[in-house]
Amino acid sequence: MIRRIRLQHLAPQDRRAWQKAYYNHQKFWQRRRLIVLKAIWDGLTLAEVCRQYKVRRQTLNQWLDSYLHGGFDHLLKRQPVHRRQRLSDQQQKILRFMILHKTPVDYGIDSYQWTAERIRTVIEQKWHISVSCARLYQLFGQWGLSLQKVHRDYGPANPLEQARFIDDLKKNSAA
Repeated sequence: MIRRIRLQHLAPQDRRAWQKAYYNHQKFWQRRRLIVLKAIWDGLTLAEVCRQYKVRRQTLNQWLDSYLHGGFDHLLKRQPVHRRQRLSDQQQKILRFMILHKTPVDYGIDSYQWTAERIRTVIEQKWHISVSCARLYQLFGQWGLSLQKVHRDYGPANPLEQARFIDDLKKNSAA
């Protein structure tokens, strides 16, 4: 009850700022928070707001506390989502080592070039874990790996064939 009264006391001075924030923030989740706040300013109870806008009471309380403690900037700030990682820290270290020091051929893939899809295949084979390409790109960014890294698409050269090629090249250039 006290929260709703505090909000209604702020209503007259913040209406213009609310209007500006409403026009500046086009995303649904931002506008929803602003509309809910305005409904409380207009006299709806917290229970009515929860019912009418299909918001859980705990979520509504978090939004209102954010507004009361930090204003519109805090209310409209995206909260980070903490999800459980599918790849453990140890698996991530192993994966990084694999990408930097191994080739897909070492894991039965007919190529010498790593792609996100091939890395997904190796992860599926090795740990039976499904990881999206988007998550792999995030990991590459954390590890400082470039997606544009230049790499060859052929296997290691045979030293004997290399020596023969160089000898042939020298003979042809001398002739």
